Amino acid sequence: MTLIEDLLTLYRVERQLRGLRSRVDSAEIYLRVQQRQLNTLQERQEELETHKRQRQAHAGNLETEGEVVDERAAKLRDELNESSNTRQYQAVLNEVNSLKDKRKEFDEQAIAELTAVEKIDEELGELDDQLTERTKVLNSAQEELVSRKAEIKDSLAEIETERAEKASAIPGNTQDLFDSLADDFEGEAMASIELIDKRRREYACNTCNVHLPFDVVNRVTGRPDEVVQCQGCLRILYASDDCREALVK
Repeated sequence: MTLIEDLLTLYRVERQLRGLRSRVDSAEIYLRVQQRQLNTLQERQEELETHKRQRQAHAGNLETEGEVVDERAAKLRDELNESSNTRQYQAVLNEVNSLKDKRKEFDEQAIAELTAVEKIDEELGELDDQLTERTKVLNSAQEELVSRKAEIKDSLAEIETERAEKASAIPGNTQDLFDSLADDFEGEAMASIELIDKRRREYACNTCNVHLPFDVVNRVTGRPDEVVQCQGCLRILYASDDCREALVK
């Protein structure tokens, strides 16, 4: 077999191998996406729980401060009853009224905090449902990945062995080039030369559609042991059946 024929054989096996691996790759990508989404929900849950604790603590502090105000107001009321003159009575009364205003302010703030806690609880309830559903999806994705790995295990090992055998027939430098192109283009390391216009001798790369000079076409068809790359996409060129028939006739 010529070098180009060996490369084409390797190319076809490479595509089969990557096709098998892509089934696992897509399952792994899907699993990672589900895990990220679950992590985002869990982070939101932790954030809400922290806010809830902070608001509950603030409401508790307000209540404690309110109790201190109540104790002070109670003492002042006793002082009101014991006031000996109008001036003293009025001073104590003013402080009592001030404490009433402060107590009312504390109560309003506490109610606002507790209302916020209720809203957080509602969101946490909705989040729990989302977490439950997302966890189910994640578990399903994990099972799918395990299943796909098991399905292709034997076939993958067989094709990997075949790929190694086909690659062994390719010279080192050419194999390195092929591997590099396969990695760059997801296995599509080669491209065929397609006939555009036989009379005008117009040919193009079937992958990037760059027009190819006739001398390039002649090199590919006339020197089957030489590697010729497309000047546009850099893939290794080979002649399609239509191209060969046009050159023969």
